[in-house]
Amino acid sequence: MSKGKRYIISVLVMLLVVLLALTACSKSEDNPILSLPSELTDSDGQLFDNKLLEGKPLVINFFASWCDPCKREISEIEKIHNRTYKPELASQYLDDLDITFVGINSGETDINRAKDLISQTGASYIILYGDDGTLLQDVGAVGLPFTVFINSNGEIVGTHLTAMSSDDVYAQLDEYFNS
Repeated sequence: MSKGKRYIISVLVMLLVVLLALTACSKSEDNPILSLPSELTDSDGQLFDNKLLEGKPLVINFFASWCDPCKREISEIEKIHNRTYKPELASQYLDDLDITFVGINSGETDINRAKDLISQTGASYIILYGDDGTLLQDVGAVGLPFTVFINSNGEIVGTHLTAMSSDDVYAQLDEYFNS
């Protein structure tokens, strides 16, 4: 490969990296409305009633069993959900602001592997299955884990690409819900 072609490829790769970095954590300006598909199921294989989430601020975390960073992030979210990490802060968001955590398994070919991951992590918040990757794509994700922050009007107010620690999740909750 010629020196010129290597230079062009290097520049394109650098531009892609910058673009991904800029979109990795973004606050939405036009606040699109998220509509969950009706075919999502719970851990028992029952269709999930999306109406249970209406009017609530949501944190939706997309994951897959093959994604190691997803496994770490599910455990970090669970620490907040079960109030074992900074319980006073967790209560502020979960009780006072009524924020609900939802995990959506996306693009999984073997749902049992996804269920095994949830069992391993001990996640006790709402976990849904059945997204073939369409919903993940619809919210603008370019990778996993991907988290979407939705206000009580159903508007997407922010997104985050890459795994977060519990402290990172708290920082995002503060940015998007504590105004």
